[in-house]
Amino acid sequence: MLLTQDLLNNFFDDSFAIRKMNKINYTDDVTHDDDGATIKLKVPGFNKKSIDISVDSETLTIEGKTDDDSFVKRFSIDNKFDFDSIDAIVVDGLLTLSIPYKAEVKPRKIKVN
Repeated sequence: MLLTQDLLNNFFDDSFAIRKMNKINYTDDVTHDDDGATIKLKVPGFNKKSIDISVDSETLTIEGKTDDDSFVKRFSIDNKFDFDSIDAIVVDGLLTLSIPYKAEVKPRKIKVN
């Protein structure tokens, strides 16, 4: 019962602006910090030429296709992110996407006079 409750709590937890929309065998990790979010996706056997990434107002889609394998991963994405500044790199079977927040939603320090 505890596992089920944890799953429900995670489902309704609004603290993350990017959420997994589907689950496939390619392991991913989504983290958030003050600058934005990072998605790390294990994609063994894929390189930058075999991976396509697209984003619209609500969904980030990562697709990979080789002669032997293919996958599609979708993430729900909040409009707090700067879609024009997403950076993606694949090294040694690990795809890393850095997705920064828009400047107006980043936390700011207020100087006390």
